Amino acid sequence: MAIIDQGKFYKDLESGQLSPLYFIFGDEPFLIEQCIERFKYAVLNESTVDFNYSLYYAADVEVVTLKETIETLPVFSERRLVILKNAQELKEGEWQELESLINKPVDSTVFVLFADKIDKRKKSFKNLIDHGQSIEFKKPYDNEIPRWINYYASYYELKLTQAAIHRMHRLVGNNLAEIYAQLSNLKNYLNGQSLVDVAEVNAVVSNSREENIFDFTKAVGQKDRVLALEQIVNLLDQGQSEIGIVSLLARHMRILLTVRSGMDQGIGGSKLAGLANVSPYFIDEYCDQAKKWSVKRLEESLVLLNETDRALKSSPLSAHIWLENMVLKSCS
Repeated sequence: MAIIDQGKFYKDLESGQLSPLYFIFGDEPFLIEQCIERFKYAVLNESTVDFNYSLYYAADVEVVTLKETIETLPVFSERRLVILKNAQELKEGEWQELESLINKPVDSTVFVLFADKIDKRKKSFKNLIDHGQSIEFKKPYDNEIPRWINYYASYYELKLTQAAIHRMHRLVGNNLAEIYAQLSNLKNYLNGQSLVDVAEVNAVVSNSREENIFDFTKAVGQKDRVLALEQIVNLLDQGQSEIGIVSLLARHMRILLTVRSGMDQGIGGSKLAGLANVSPYFIDEYCDQAKKWSVKRLEESLVLLNETDRALKSSPLSAHIWLENMVLKSCS
């Protein structure tokens, strides 16, 4: 088997076409966590769930206990559901003990392993992907967020205007869990009303750390040193790590590099937005910032950010100095 499409995975669960072995992994924790409830709904009967559902964590469970549970026949049910979270924490010897159940899954049990982002080349994960139904949940790109907002809004029977969608996108960023929670808050706030415009979003969705991150990267993109330094202070006061700030800025500068290169080739509009993996709603703003930079200067800034990242990891006590130096050099 191989890594399957998310759409097929959801369709199979809804239709009851279940496999005995699944491997769910990736760097989008909200979608991964939701899978647990989806599996419970697809596999278990409400009246017998207590007899046929087991949840374990890799760091805490003995493999012999895990194997015994998987091999135990279900009670008054067609299948048993066994979930193992944080599979990336299993030791090599534990993978070897599970190998027989991975190579030849137990038909009466749906065994689901969950993991964070992994190295697919590692033998244990490669074997798991080869023998089970594997699904990877990646963090969505910026240009995919409006679709997710619409998707979760429909769950709450809400209809957001385009302006409201992009306002929420800016305030919340690409945090799907936060988007889901804020839409729930909107549902309660509207008390039966379904149409959501910018005013309702502003009334309910607080200015989160994502808003300040956006302001910081925008200030650097516009080469506004004073504002960028002020935003660094705000981010650190909110608990954002120094290395996290560098990582977020590096991502922004890579987008500007893609946009600048595309502009130089005569690419624009939605095609340029797709090339940079950003929402078309924001592409004009990225273009305005990219005009202030040459390709060479953006490449030099990315080198500087890489050097700053290494310096922060080796000399964390000088973090503020490294960050200030990074901003001053980038915005020169």
